[in-house]
Amino acid sequence: MTARNVADLYLRVSSDREGHSGIEHQEADCREWAAQNGFAVRKVHVDRGRSAFKPVRRSGFSDAVTAVTAGVVDALVVWKLDRLSRRGIAEVSMHLTEFQKAGARFISVMDHLDTAEKSARDAMALLADLARAESENTSMRVESAKRHLRGAGKWIGGRPPYGLKVDPETRRLVPDAETAVYARLIADEALAGSTLVEIARLLNTHGVESPRGGEWNSSTILQLLRSPAFAGIMPQTEMAVSADGTRKYGHRVHPYIDPVTLMPVHIGEGVIGVEERELILQKIESRTLSFAGSRKVENRSPALLTGLARCGRCGSRMSKAGTSYQCSRHRMGRDCGGVSVQVKSFDHYVEATVRHRVAELRPGDPLMEIVLERMARRSHPELFKKRDVIAEEISALENRRSDLEEARYLRGEFEGEDGLDRYTQIARRQGERLDQLREAAERASLPPMCRPLRPKETLLQMAEGAKAMEERRDLLKLLVDQVEVQPGRVGVRFDGDSRVSIAWAAAGAAAAPLT
Repeated sequence: MTARNVADLYLRVSSDREGHSGIEHQEADCREWAAQNGFAVRKVHVDRGRSAFKPVRRSGFSDAVTAVTAGVVDALVVWKLDRLSRRGIAEVSMHLTEFQKAGARFISVMDHLDTAEKSARDAMALLADLARAESENTSMRVESAKRHLRGAGKWIGGRPPYGLKVDPETRRLVPDAETAVYARLIADEALAGSTLVEIARLLNTHGVESPRGGEWNSSTILQLLRSPAFAGIMPQTEMAVSADGTRKYGHRVHPYIDPVTLMPVHIGEGVIGVEERELILQKIESRTLSFAGSRKVENRSPALLTGLARCGRCGSRMSKAGTSYQCSRHRMGRDCGGVSVQVKSFDHYVEATVRHRVAELRPGDPLMEIVLERMARRSHPELFKKRDVIAEEISALENRRSDLEEARYLRGEFEGEDGLDRYTQIARRQGERLDQLREAAERASLPPMCRPLRPKETLLQMAEGAKAMEERRDLLKLLVDQVEVQPGRVGVRFDGDSRVSIAWAAAGAAAAPLT
């Protein structure tokens, strides 16, 4: 292996069915190509259940492209071009241009295409457009099949609601003998007026597993009770179509209305009846309206410490409920006694403490260095992603070099003339590879104006100028990783010094995501 023959593999399946272009099959073919062409495989990036046609985030693909453009690897190998993209010439050409700038190759194994050959780029563009057309035709066929199944009252796919299963012969819903009794219990509790949290606690207390295993929570209960299929009605997921024709599915599910009869279509036997579903939805809606009606509208938005506040009992996130932050685990009916604290008092204490800490910052303060890096990461996210990939690879290679030295000098390996030659070759290759990575790290250096000239003054100005909720929250997430609050005593005034502990931004810790 030389310093210029390291490759990553990118593997993707929309649905990983055995024997149908599965991940294992793709990896075996790509590794075989790498071995035959003298490439060492550094890493395998995988996206399971992710379409290359729909505009969805593919983390594996994003990481693979970053490794190439950062100069960490010299080639990206895919099983087939449509694993990379099914969105046509424009997207594929963009990625090929990025690879070319990085001096890297792109190889499609089954298409026998390698950008090391001049004719490959044009051929890839043509295949990409064919893949896009095929995806569009497939999408139309799938939609046609779904319309037919909906009209016939047959289940079109996916997981049926808890308490029900799909009859393989009729493709209609029937009760599931193992879970139907618990599903009916949920419905009866809801009809009796029990809250979602109370229902979740009841199920968890008696050790009833949720649909995906583990404990129940209020969100799972709500989703189940709102599902039309729970009442034996064909469901349809809410969908929006953008100006460019892209479809995006939402989280709301409604009863499917037959375009001819203009009536809901029944999909089999439900756990509850249609009338019972209406009663349950009315009870849920009345509680929601009653709660919201007594609060100001702005209280529905995320609070200042959303994503930062933690329960002092169990460590779970806390979210705003009315005028208080409350432990989300407790609210979902799980095993925590819960912590509650007034939003206004908690927010004021944390903000005042953060402003005081900013005023105390001095040159060389570790917190200042961490905050400056977080500010730079916000300004140049792609550049920092490349730098992180390079740094991770350099660290791994330096560890391998240390292992090599220990193998020779401490464990006595590589003895004799042949052993010494083998050691020398490995050490040389590792040195060449390390030089290549350090060059890539230099190319990914920060722009000169990435850091403010007077950082403390900049932070103080940000603190003074932050009036909107989003601005204030963003500032806190630069300086704070999380804020833990302990239970208080009933009737005792809030004392932040005794109840609140702030975990300041730490090196290596990911900053709380922006909301």
